[in-house]
Amino acid sequence: MDDPKRKQTHDSGARPLKRSKGGNLGAWQTPAHKSKLAMLTDRDAVLQVGDQGIWVTFARGMDRKAISELMSLCDQLGEKLYNIAPPREHCQSQDEEDIEASIEKELEGFKAGGPKRSNGLFKAIRADIDCVFFMKTREPVDPVSFCRKICEDAKCCSNLRERKTRYINRLTPVSILDKASENGVERVARKALAPWFDLQEETESDRAISSNPGDEERPAYSYAIRHSIRSNTELKHGELIQRIASLIGSRHRVSLENPDKVILVDVFKNFCGMSVVDGSEWVQLRKFNVNELYKVGSSGASRDTDQKNIGGEVPGPEVQLQEG
Repeated sequence: MDDPKRKQTHDSGARPLKRSKGGNLGAWQTPAHKSKLAMLTDRDAVLQVGDQGIWVTFARGMDRKAISELMSLCDQLGEKLYNIAPPREHCQSQDEEDIEASIEKELEGFKAGGPKRSNGLFKAIRADIDCVFFMKTREPVDPVSFCRKICEDAKCCSNLRERKTRYINRLTPVSILDKASENGVERVARKALAPWFDLQEETESDRAISSNPGDEERPAYSYAIRHSIRSNTELKHGELIQRIASLIGSRHRVSLENPDKVILVDVFKNFCGMSVVDGSEWVQLRKFNVNELYKVGSSGASRDTDQKNIGGEVPGPEVQLQEG
């Protein structure tokens, strides 16, 4: 009599699916690669209420390289903008370590009570979904201005060989993180929106973080809400937008085409993050798509060269942006 289990496997006509090892789409990694990735991602780092940082999308299968290059760029900017040197282990080159040392370091990370990576301004957190990770930041880093700086530098880069990142796509700043519940969405919205908008039933906490404390009336900024929901079935798109919009005072109007401010909402599993960015910057910086901005910078430089060669006028940045 045939074994039903063997028969079922044979009749399926296909190999059993292998569980993904994560990272490089299940691809095998050398001990050196694993060690490098373990060094860049804190094994104990998890998302928590009150966190801030940047959601990062990257090229498929390039998680190790994407995390490595963004961590390197963050450390450089952290030292340049805030005069804070990165932890020593970030500065170590993989070439300086032999395979035996790499294996030893990896095993050390798995040991209970083993030494943790020293605290820096940045920690990369794996998101358990393809092509996305979270770069956790600490004060004094402001995620919005930090993303803006990365994008502005990318747009100004005229030589693609000099680009700082090759595998990073879009950056989404998160000024504050809370639970992805009805109360959590309201809490995170009030904290993120208070500096820019009049809020319904404004609280003392809202007024404390307002950008215009006192009796001075702030500008009646128009706004648009741009949201993303990943790995969460509880929050519905329409309800999420309506909940956030209902907190904003009536002086502020919705403008989907040309908003003064863009409210970025990112829901991942049971967390909801939010930030507010300038509407014109959001458009000019290609929605913080770093890869696209590098293309804009290089194509703009090429047009400048072509115009100079034929003695014509160089189009302004507005024209260049529309053409890019």
